[in-house]
Amino acid sequence: MSDYATALQALREARDALNAVDLPRAEAALQDHDAAVRAACAGANPLATSEMEMLAAGQRELLQALLDVQSGVARELAATRKGGAAARAYLGNAGG
Repeated sequence: MSDYATALQALREARDALNAVDLPRAEAALQDHDAAVRAACAGANPLATSEMEMLAAGQRELLQALLDVQSGVARELAATRKGGAAARAYLGNAGG
């Protein structure tokens, strides 16, 4: 498999892991992607411009997915905190 194919496959694996909110798997896939890109840059056959553009587009999509996961976690945390505050308020008044 070429460095480009390896890097692209790692991006796909990272995206799939993020969609499954499997962050350890996403981290491993991103490390594989980074290693493949570094190997391609250091190798005798550097990536073509079109290949670099495809990888950059994939990285942008992955970054957006990461931001979406982060935003979703923040929303869920806020809802959990709000629910916890409501429960504490109820329990504080329930014995009254």
